[in-house]
Amino acid sequence: MPSISRTEDNLVDIPLGVSVNKKTGFVYYNTDAKWVPSKSGDDGHGDHTKKCIGVAIDPKNWRDNRRMYANQFYYTLFDRAAPADKKQQKTSLPKVYAVYPERSDCISVGLYAVVKTLADNAKLTDTLADVFGSENTSLILDLAMYMLSANSAVFQHYPHWAKSHALFSDVIRSDSYISDFEKEMVSLSEINLFKRNWARLVLDDGQVFVCYDSTNVNSQAEGIFIVQKGHAKDDPDKDQVNTEYTIRQRDGMPVTFKNFPGSINDMSEATDMITELKALLPEGDKTLSRLHIVVIADRGYVSQENIDAMREAGIGYILMLKKNMDVVSEVLDRHIPEVKTSENYDEETGRFGIAFSQKLFEDDDKDTYFGIVWDGDLERKHRAALMKSIAAKEARLQKAVERHTRMTDQELGTYWEFFDVKHHKEGTLQVNMRGKGTGRTKNDDAYVVDSYERNTEAINAASNRCGYMVIVSSENLTAMQMMQAMSKRDCVEKTFRALKSSLGMDKMGVHFEPSMHTKSLIWFVASILHALIFTKTEKLRAKDRKHGTVPALVDQYEEVTADLNLQTRTYERRYKLTKMQRQSLTPCGVSLAMIDQVIEDLPKAP
Repeated sequence: MPSISRTEDNLVDIPLGVSVNKKTGFVYYNTDAKWVPSKSGDDGHGDHTKKCIGVAIDPKNWRDNRRMYANQFYYTLFDRAAPADKKQQKTSLPKVYAVYPERSDCISVGLYAVVKTLADNAKLTDTLADVFGSENTSLILDLAMYMLSANSAVFQHYPHWAKSHALFSDVIRSDSYISDFEKEMVSLSEINLFKRNWARLVLDDGQVFVCYDSTNVNSQAEGIFIVQKGHAKDDPDKDQVNTEYTIRQRDGMPVTFKNFPGSINDMSEATDMITELKALLPEGDKTLSRLHIVVIADRGYVSQENIDAMREAGIGYILMLKKNMDVVSEVLDRHIPEVKTSENYDEETGRFGIAFSQKLFEDDDKDTYFGIVWDGDLERKHRAALMKSIAAKEARLQKAVERHTRMTDQELGTYWEFFDVKHHKEGTLQVNMRGKGTGRTKNDDAYVVDSYERNTEAINAASNRCGYMVIVSSENLTAMQMMQAMSKRDCVEKTFRALKSSLGMDKMGVHFEPSMHTKSLIWFVASILHALIFTKTEKLRAKDRKHGTVPALVDQYEEVTADLNLQTRTYERRYKLTKMQRQSLTPCGVSLAMIDQVIEDLPKAP
């Protein structure tokens, strides 16, 4: 083995691709590959010729302290001059790194250029910076961009992703730093201030229609008040957080959001939403003097308390009424004969509709505008669902009679609408209580069904109402205008679909309440960026729906890259933009010159 000089001028960095004997400290480098046949000659295995290139100064911790004393083989293999001939050292080969570089040799720049352009133009960057400061704003945008790119909100993988992407931040933050950022560096007061500033920015000075809805997000966090059992459709036993969004209808732009405990119902959530929207209309603010917000929501948010609150706040509404409301049966029984007449037919939609005004609640002091709309396709769908539901309930009743099944008053009440049920009381049943905590039960009276028969009159009345929708509004609109506004309410559903399928909001993934609010903020910012991309590329999507989805467009942006020049240690664009890349970048306002400027601004590699 060649001698090794253990002097200061012979210290070099340990290159990559080596193995170190932790006892002797000798550093071995794999050189020529070779094939080693088996003893039988039928098979074999690949191997490498190993050469000792030096001795590590700290064998046990060599991965952290990557320094060694080199021997002659090291200088021969890497074509370098020994210490005695430093002046003749060759420089034709690139530097051999002691550790992996912080940044990849290939950096994706397209998505960053799109996000920066859209966020700057929409004043999202400025609105964030005014509240959180430039450094935290950069990290928030980086994490939102990660959500768009990785379709995930698991920030544990962010540092690896960041190595190959242009960033707003000057440094790549570790997952532990991000955890501290979520938990300690953003306050709820700052989040609320940003929400107010952003909502005022996106609401115009005029009549603005906004769509409102909420969804549940599963969470396994324990000991957090906001995580509670609620009314999840997939599994009511899961702990969850309720998240509500208000969306500007015309372009799907998120206006504001709010988190609620999982056990809070829709009507209670809507009350808080009304309070927040009212706060956006301060008295005496001349810039918002003409602003009139009209909330569009589904049946779950209709209550006299909520409607009175909107009236008092000066907020308009367009709401679909629930079928079981007394006023729905009343207006349908009175107006059905006149709905399907020729003068009430709308050729554009193929629907019939009438509008009128009357009191919505008995103690109302003024009338509300009503719209009744009939749709033939919806009638067939409603009637089929109605008959299927009645048949299923009748089958369950028959089994209950045969098996002498005991049920609670609440369970029995599900049959009273379409069946005359004779029953008697028989003992009690232990039932689970809903809400915060687990294992809580109570005893309810139990009932047994003796016999039943169909309520033909009620079934026929329900069948005659199939296909009819009853809408109420604070605005003086025609029935078709109300229906058109309600039909576009799916913009909030699209936002939730994007959040859960493309941005990782299928589960919270945090265990502290401050972290939960911070992550919700980042999701909100990501949903704004998603909406901006979606709106800007509308014409592109009309021509090519497959490649015009936001995930497909993000893939195109990701492929716009810059490669490291090993001589200058700067990044350069190696390839021209493809036709599809140009078509997807142009609607977002990103030009080739902008891409090249982003590449030029990338920090020089060491």
